[in-house]
Amino acid sequence: MKVLVTGASGNGGQAVCRALLQAGYTVRMADVFPSPAADLAEVEFVRCDTRTAGDVRSAVKGMDAVVHLAAWHCAHNPPVSDETIFAVNVDGTFNVLEACRQEGIQAIVYASSMAYGWGSVYSLSKVIGEDLCRTYHEITGASIAMLRYHEFIPRPYLEFGTRLLANGVDRRDIAAATAASVKAALNREFGLFRTIVHTNHGMPEEVVNNFKELGPDWCERQVPGARALIEKYAIKLPGTVEQHDLSEAEQVLGWKPAIGFVEFLRDLKARDERGIDVAGLRVPSELPDNL
Repeated sequence: MKVLVTGASGNGGQAVCRALLQAGYTVRMADVFPSPAADLAEVEFVRCDTRTAGDVRSAVKGMDAVVHLAAWHCAHNPPVSDETIFAVNVDGTFNVLEACRQEGIQAIVYASSMAYGWGSVYSLSKVIGEDLCRTYHEITGASIAMLRYHEFIPRPYLEFGTRLLANGVDRRDIAAATAASVKAALNREFGLFRTIVHTNHGMPEEVVNNFKELGPDWCERQVPGARALIEKYAIKLPGTVEQHDLSEAEQVLGWKPAIGFVEFLRDLKARDERGIDVAGLRVPSELPDNL
């Protein structure tokens, strides 16, 4: 089966393409520039500015499924204008869905966001994007998954670990959820489906609500030596933890998150035991999957 990924050269796009390739799909990467990743150099690439309907129609042609990731966000550095964010995120999404309708594509995954709302042009663009998905589902009957991703912007390693307790998510979970959504959409296992893509740390409610005091002992029970690591690396623990019930995603998509704060602590412990200096590490570019 052939899957188009828009925004394929970005941080999330590269991870999604790898997950789809590993799952056995034929991938077409679409973006305004090719991916710099050497392992994706042989994957088909088409230049596509989603604001241009002709680019999108050419990219979509011959595909069985589409993953629409292409978007600008408010945290981009250097920043882009609100006009650009709106044009790419709204006009681009319309162009993708309309091209899918014309091509008869019945399996679509849309990258929404936990920023969904009315607080900024970016968050508004995700409201409109989800409304477009609903409309096109009603028009075409396509299976469309709307995935509200949490933040997976590259950042320093220790900061990444702390962010997992708040609104951060590992891009490997983003990729796994997206690949699972493609499979479920192709199998027509849902009509219109929306889920959060974050994590469930498995913490009891009392720990979630009072993590600063109860968290170190809970972490120690999960990863012996965790308390010493938290102190050694001066990891600032939040008062409360963001945690979600993702059982519906597991039921519908067969996906559940694999990387939370416990997994980060295990990774940190392995590096610490090897004497690896983590001060200069960044996630995800320097975080291998085998630790």
